[in-house]
Parts: sequence; structure tokens; C-alpha cells
Amino acid sequence: MITRAEVEKLAAVHSITPVVLSLYVTLPSRPGDLRDATAHACDLIAEAEAVVGGPGALSEQDRNRALEMVAARAREWPGRTVAIFVCPEMGLLESIPLSCAVPERAVLGTRPHIRPLLAALQRWPAYHAAFAAERHGSQFAVGLQACLAAVNAGIAETLVVPRDGVVPGYECGRCGALGTDTDSCPDWGTAPLPVPDVIEEMVSRILEDGGQVLVTSDPSYPMAARCTAG
Repeated sequence: MITRAEVEKLAAVHSITPVVLSLYVTLPSRPGDLRDATAHACDLIAEAEAVVGGPGALSEQDRNRALEMVAARAREWPGRTVAIFVCPEMGLLESIPLSCAVPERAVLGTRPHIRPLLAALQRWPAYHAAFAAERHGSQFAVGLQACLAAVNAGIAETLVVPRDGVVPGYECGRCGALGTDTDSCPDWGTAPLPVPDVIEEMVSRILEDGGQVLVTSDPSYPMAARCTAG
């Protein structure tokens, strides 16, 4: 099963360009369905490539590596949901069986797409785990922009994010601040660096700093962060 240590290791992977493939797929229960499973994985990868610029975003070699892993794991873990990660720059080629089903998808980004892994680790409703017992001196940020500000300021200690969804944005090449547009950081003297998904970037930063990330599947809960007192 996946462990938190594995998630934190993935959070440290950071490519320069969006070539980190994260593939979540349910493996067939019958060997005869393997060809359909690899074709389905191809379709998911093609959808991910379309988001970041179309065919060719992922090399043929890396696509084949992912498909070979789908075939190999189908023989070992029939009927299971599996997460597959490929990053040629970091030499990453990993597959992890999940303890529960998650929506099938592929994501191409500069970091592994790890929110489904965090959701698979959770054993309680994310929002209540983060905020049911308010601690003296804590403050809260609610909504995407408020959470971005908290992460940029380095004061977010617990972050609650949606399981699904991608929010493209930018990272300042000078101070590293994250934003959803090109004029939200005074340090941007040159063109800002595009980020495929600022939510995943926040998730990885919080984990790298030793904080906690919880994932909610309930759309009625907005993104939020519990912060250290300013």
C-alpha cells in the first residue's frame, strides 16, 4: 500500500518542463482485457497532452514505459487501481497500488499529481480533520487566492484542497511566488514562469515544508488553509 513517505518523496520531484506523467488507471480483472486497458491508458495520456499543448508533449519512449508498466502491473495486481509516475529528467518510473478506486485520469505537469494519493491515505473527512478543533492563535485562509497568499508567505501549516481540478498559473522566477495571473507579484520584472497547476504546486510545497495536506471530494467545501499566527 502507499505510504506517506512515498507521497512526500514524489512531492520532491520537480521537472523544468511539463513532462512528469501521472497516470491513474484501474487494471483489468481478466488477462484477455489487457489490450483494452493499454488502449484506454493511451487515450488518457492523449487527453493529458491536449491540455499542455497537444501530441508530442510526452516522448514516445516515456509513453511506452508507462504502457509497459500498465501491462506488467495488470498481471500482478488484476482489478486494482494503480498510480503510475514517469519523469525522464529525474529518472522516475514508479507504480503504486491504491487502497481505493479514484477517478481515472492522466496529468502532465512539472510535478507528480499526488492529490489522489493523499485522498487514498485519508481515513476521515478532510475538512473536519483540519478545522474541527481550532487551536488558540490559529488563523484561517479560505479560497484559492487566500491560500496562495498563505503559501507564498510561508505561514500555511495545513492545506485542504479539492481532489480533482487543475488551475494553471504562474511562478515568479525571482522569489518563487505563485499566482493565477501575470501581475500578482511585484518581483516579476520579466515574463513569469507558467505552472501547469498551482494547486499541485502548493500541495508539494506544503509537504516539503513538513506541513499537512488533506483532500476533500465534497465540492461544497472551499479550499482552505490553517496558518500560523502572524
